[in-house]
Amino acid sequence: MKKLISFLLLATLIISSLPVFYADSVKLEYDFATSDKGFAEGTIKLTADSGTFWLYWANDEKALDGYSEIVTHSFSSAETFKHKMYERASIPVEATKLIAVKSENEPADKSVKNASAVYTVPKERLLSHKESDRKYRFASYSDIHLDTSKKSYAYDELHWRNALDTAAARNVDFIIGTGDYVNNTTGYEGISVSEWRSYQKIISESDYCNPIYEAIGNHELRQNPILGTYEFINGTGLDGNVSDKGVEGQSPNSWFAKDICGDHFIFMALEKGFNPSRKVDQFSDAQLDWLEGLLEKYSGDGKNIYILEHALFYKYGAGDRVDGEPYYSLPLYDKLESTKRFKTILQRYRDVIFLTGHTHISFKEQYNYSDNNNSSAQMVHNSSVAGIRYIIDDKLTNYKTVENTEGYIVDVFDDAIMFNGANLHFNKIDPNWCYIIKPSKAIAGESKKSEDSVIPYTDVIPDADSDVFKLGNVSLNDYINVADATLIQRYLADYSELSPLQLFNADVNGDGRVNIKDSTRIQKFAANLKDKLTTDKEQAKIDKNIYSVVENNLGLYYRYSSYDCYMALKKAFRNNEDAKTLRKLNSRLLYVVDSSNVDTQESTTVYYEDVKGWDKVYIYNYTDDNQTAAVPFPGTEMTLVEKNSNGNNVYKFTLPADEYRKFYFTNGKERTESIRFYSGDVCYYVYDDSSAKYKIKTYKYSK
Repeated sequence: MKKLISFLLLATLIISSLPVFYADSVKLEYDFATSDKGFAEGTIKLTADSGTFWLYWANDEKALDGYSEIVTHSFSSAETFKHKMYERASIPVEATKLIAVKSENEPADKSVKNASAVYTVPKERLLSHKESDRKYRFASYSDIHLDTSKKSYAYDELHWRNALDTAAARNVDFIIGTGDYVNNTTGYEGISVSEWRSYQKIISESDYCNPIYEAIGNHELRQNPILGTYEFINGTGLDGNVSDKGVEGQSPNSWFAKDICGDHFIFMALEKGFNPSRKVDQFSDAQLDWLEGLLEKYSGDGKNIYILEHALFYKYGAGDRVDGEPYYSLPLYDKLESTKRFKTILQRYRDVIFLTGHTHISFKEQYNYSDNNNSSAQMVHNSSVAGIRYIIDDKLTNYKTVENTEGYIVDVFDDAIMFNGANLHFNKIDPNWCYIIKPSKAIAGESKKSEDSVIPYTDVIPDADSDVFKLGNVSLNDYINVADATLIQRYLADYSELSPLQLFNADVNGDGRVNIKDSTRIQKFAANLKDKLTTDKEQAKIDKNIYSVVENNLGLYYRYSSYDCYMALKKAFRNNEDAKTLRKLNSRLLYVVDSSNVDTQESTTVYYEDVKGWDKVYIYNYTDDNQTAAVPFPGTEMTLVEKNSNGNNVYKFTLPADEYRKFYFTNGKERTESIRFYSGDVCYYVYDDSSAKYKIKTYKYSK
């Protein structure tokens, strides 16, 4: 009996010295790697013996809304699971706790009360500000790649809608983009016009109503840098804001700077199409001089400075690995003088926040931030809206699934800038992709306030209260007189046209038509025979009708949806603003419509240069699903335009409607390859007749 008692006592002592895991005992710990406030960098440790646990950032009551889980882990035996939070990872602004919720599937109850373990973040580690202290919020997106021909990205349009929906749901003040909004890959000049239409149509239909500002990427320039730059300028609204539109044969400027919400945003531009990137300088001396002038002026003025530029550097900064050969093959190379100079600028002005895109590498791969060991600007990499890439077996792999779409929701505070990485399909911020960026004033040296080489962003649209927008001002000058009546008379006699804004101003009696009554009314007013141009009753009618006028114009002029004036009108309309506000904003949109070169026509004239010497040329156009043709084969005979300088006949045809989006050219026997898009003023020609379906290329054409 004594031996038995001694054995039991010994066994008890041995067992008591071992780690004890009771059923359902769970422990959460956090080993922080830095003492800096707000930083989550370090290792989370979860100890348990069985079950599946979901880890969340939480406030004092429940998991934070709009955030996904930090990590999920299943235990089959007693262990301590470790999860790493990477460099500059942030603790969300409203978070006070870390919780572990036990559940086989995503838990419905994510309350602190329901958690199996809770870690309370020490107060000294939390940022002092709250959501209410935020100065502004913006979305940072890249690589949208709308593709109307090859559909290289299966969910391109859906992903762009998701990105806009997320921006609207998160109440961002504006969106910035770092390039590649269109795909532009088929080898046909002019294809990006139809892709810009898709980009703009989706914006116009979305619930997002705030501004969008874009830096140009390499895909915009892919077929023709000069043509692509003009199409980018028209597509993004820069034609109203870039002072130097260039001259024939030279690219216009697509780089600009704008102060937004009190901070400086500088939009850089690739200038040469990025092909081949090892051999062609992408930044002219003029652009880099402009950049240096701005940075010399801005640095140290207490405002944040952002540079947006599409491409990243070879083995330098964020976006790809730098300790080995990068996964992506088209970076900016040091052997080029413009790259070396650009890099030197970013090393000199370390207070800059530098944003790029280009690689599509997923946030998950953690190539998202670098300041090159505190020797350069803070560099942040955007992933892709169109489709992200993962690194698998040490290779970059495209994943074409619907949930693979990413971007940042950025919250700007006085003492920190929070780049919150989001899955845009689910509208969820992933805590593993959230980073704290230091404000420019925390790094800046003293500003020299130079004005040299500074070209600011300029808004050339008149103020909303300008006389240009007054009813009766058909000539769009500073006053109303008989000349305005004369313009209406010439319009009614078919001697001249009136622009959209002129027509809007000409309907002074509010009957929805421009006729001789309006002309007579203006004449009497100009001759002081009438005290008021529009009666109170007529004005009430105009005010009542403005809502239907605006609704019509938002649909008619959707090609302007990425313009500030369009988005301001859309927002006012969606918010049911008063008639006076809508009239002013509608007039500003019509002013831009008048002054821009954007093609707003839905029917599109295409041209064909007959290099084969056919007797007759037909165009056979049909639906995307190959089921219905506009007319039976061989189609519609095209109209002869001219014999060009090459001695070839050029023909034209206006495509009738959106549903007939495919076509080819034929003489009734021979035919070209099929074309899956259309855009205006494009001329096609056969360049390879080695197969039964002749291959074609295009060039811009007008007659």
